[in-house]
Amino acid sequence: MRLLLLSATFVVGCTGDGKPADTGVLGDGDPSNNTPDDSNAPTETVQAEVVLLNAMTGAGVSGITVQAPSGETGTTGSDGSAAFEIDAGGTFEFRVNGNGVIDHLLFGPTGDEDFSFPTFVATESLVDSVTASLGTTTAPETGMIVVGIDYEDFSPAVGATASIGSTHDSSWVIGPMGATFGNAIPAGGMGAIIFPSVPPGQVSVTVVPPSGATCAAYPGGGQMPNSPVFMNHVTVVTFHCRN
Repeated sequence: MRLLLLSATFVVGCTGDGKPADTGVLGDGDPSNNTPDDSNAPTETVQAEVVLLNAMTGAGVSGITVQAPSGETGTTGSDGSAAFEIDAGGTFEFRVNGNGVIDHLLFGPTGDEDFSFPTFVATESLVDSVTASLGTTTAPETGMIVVGIDYEDFSPAVGATASIGSTHDSSWVIGPMGATFGNAIPAGGMGAIIFPSVPPGQVSVTVVPPSGATCAAYPGGGQMPNSPVFMNHVTVVTFHCRN
């Protein structure tokens, strides 16, 4: 009986001609039938365009250095744009720096489709002007988070609100009459909410959409991953809404 059991076990593990059966496992003795190893397959990529705009005029800002997640750098042209090929999926971080511009970090979920990421860039003079008009100061050794909330045509999602999971000074927005304290996108103003004096670290960002709309992290969709904040940097994240 023991001999019969051993014989049966051997038959199950072999083909009729005595060759090892196809188990689909690497090293089973029959490599022609194993699952192909795709570890060397090319990584999926998307085309990402960064567009930097003057916060006061809306015109493109040229001559600004943009560093892609890969470390590749480019300079914005006359329309404020610079384009890169980046890995699909996960998240991206574009670093922005240039004369008169505060260092920026553009952050978000990448997704698997080509995208354009337009954003206003803050200058030292703009922030100084706003803080003076509001009677505030920016705490030292902190960063700033700008939460852009637009519809898919990049028009401001009026009425949308934002909050962050970190301490910060009073948030502000830029409306038709200038900067005011608040955390809701104003009518006739800029589609962004600014959170100053945020300590460095990873920070959650939550958006409540306008009535009747839904909003998702741009460009990849879903919830916004925790966003990195660095000292003396402006972190920019964007949400897109649809009715």
